[in-house]
Amino acid sequence: MPPATAERAIVDVVLSQKGGVGKSTITVNLAAVIGENIRPNAEGEDAPVIAAGIDPQGSMEKWADAVAEDILPFDYLSTRGDNTLIPQLKSDPLVKRIVVDCPGFMDVDPEAERSRDPLGHGAAADALRAVLDVADRAIVPINPEWLSYDPTEYTIERVLRPRGIPYLVAINRWDPRDGEDDLVKVENWIDEHGYPRPPKPIRKYKIHTNAAEKGLVVTQYASSGTALRAREDFYKLAIAVDGLEARR
Repeated sequence: MPPATAERAIVDVVLSQKGGVGKSTITVNLAAVIGENIRPNAEGEDAPVIAAGIDPQGSMEKWADAVAEDILPFDYLSTRGDNTLIPQLKSDPLVKRIVVDCPGFMDVDPEAERSRDPLGHGAAADALRAVLDVADRAIVPINPEWLSYDPTEYTIERVLRPRGIPYLVAINRWDPRDGEDDLVKVENWIDEHGYPRPPKPIRKYKIHTNAAEKGLVVTQYASSGTALRAREDFYKLAIAVDGLEARR
């Protein structure tokens, strides 16, 4: 994976207006596979990859905090309302990548003028604006279900495109046991809208469901066929994200 420039880290945000699409899972596991490939320059240095949470629920932080620190391939933090932290880290010469878990946003008035900021008001909205100001790329998770379509479109058309942030729509939580009908439908919807997407979805496995409770990230799953396929999904996502030209 290509490193960031020496001057500023690349900030990737995981963003969707809809809750429950797996933003925290993607943030933690994407940071893990990137962290395996970008090592500290010297022994004893902090990890050059950071998973950051601005979600007030703290889902990502709770998960990462349960992983043994000596095997965690990235550092993590929760901004806890301090909107200066991620811009500061972006300028830290030791930091190469920052992956940010973003909260959903609920101001979705379809009659509102398109020039109006759709992020709403309050601490979460302010945190979102602050991180989007320094974001280089975005991953928009979508589940293979009809209810995910409108929030995905809203996120792209009202938040990312007006800010000129390159993005990928990542199909998440597709269960191969359900067959490919729903997968084909969501792929067609994404393609018809002209949205870029990775070539493969992130599959739904029970191993992901239990990972947070067990304090695991995808790079530390016990060796098995399922674990290898799960890890492969996130490596492919990382490669697809790195194929986007960062907004520098």
